Amino acid sequence: MATSREKLAAGRGAHVALFDATTLLGKGVKERLVDRRFPVESVHLYTSSADPEANLSDYAGEAMLVKRPDIDALGPLDIAFFCGTRPEGALYVDWPDRRGFVAIDLTTASRDAARAPVVNATVNPEALPAGAGLVGTPHPIALVLSTVLAAVKRGCGLRAASAVVMQPASEAGEEGIGELYQQTLGLLNFGDQPRDVFGRQLAFNLVPADLYGSSGPPGGGTAMAIEKEIEQVIGGGLDLSIAIVLAPVFHCHAAMMRIVLPQGKGREDLQEALGKTGEFRLEPRDGRATPVECAGEPGILVAGIRPAGDAGAFWLWIVSDNLQSGSALNAVRIAEAIWRRAATRKGEA
Repeated sequence: MATSREKLAAGRGAHVALFDATTLLGKGVKERLVDRRFPVESVHLYTSSADPEANLSDYAGEAMLVKRPDIDALGPLDIAFFCGTRPEGALYVDWPDRRGFVAIDLTTASRDAARAPVVNATVNPEALPAGAGLVGTPHPIALVLSTVLAAVKRGCGLRAASAVVMQPASEAGEEGIGELYQQTLGLLNFGDQPRDVFGRQLAFNLVPADLYGSSGPPGGGTAMAIEKEIEQVIGGGLDLSIAIVLAPVFHCHAAMMRIVLPQGKGREDLQEALGKTGEFRLEPRDGRATPVECAGEPGILVAGIRPAGDAGAFWLWIVSDNLQSGSALNAVRIAEAIWRRAATRKGEA
């Protein structure tokens, strides 16, 4: 039997555009589109930057010119990905309704649009809009935690959850990675430490996100906003609390999470619930469970499941590569669902 992706490939491919295609997220989206063989009829790459180095990129190994977007010169367009910063995404949030395409927003700019759903493609795909418009992807932390919590909630029930999340420098883009690298070199060589991105020393340090106030840390949202996103994706019905700490690692989110199951549920029920989906790598036998060891690995690692005091309470250690299995993959999965639905409607017509 042909897969959904093979069925899609049999018809017309999608006209696709990536806005701010040269960012880390833009590169990740391009890689996932190619890896998953998303059916494309045409691809256009755009940038909001005036930097001449942002004017050349590639798609599937083919060099492409990156242009400034012009709403009157977009041409045919089915699905767009907004991959820049929040201010850059805000420049285009009304374009989908004006031009009749679906935009998958990875910038969080769509949070200000009341009608834009936040979608984790593996948890709440039913929230996708029926026609043109904006679709928001969850903050990378909300994406990881909602995937885990939804699996537990559906599989065995869930009363409460709390987590301390370690946010990597890559959440602030290539600028964040570069600054952590330069800070590390500066400390090792008794030199200067740039602080333009993080505003303080991140190398060999831990920085509570709360120190950045109501605006949140570079590249990330506040804990309260992320909690709200998680509840929007998985539904309410549980006590949820998270804290965010900026960690001196380049890639991968890591979280120590405590969950409380309903009365009578235990470790076996938890493991069974997590094992029902293909999203998780449970208790790796080789012991590879740190951000460095999980970099580049697909899926979400869940390890270190152990009792956490009260009956039905357990600790979980969670690691996910935000570039390999984070927002870019979720955005492409959303695009697949949208295009699959379009193909189904065409077949029924």
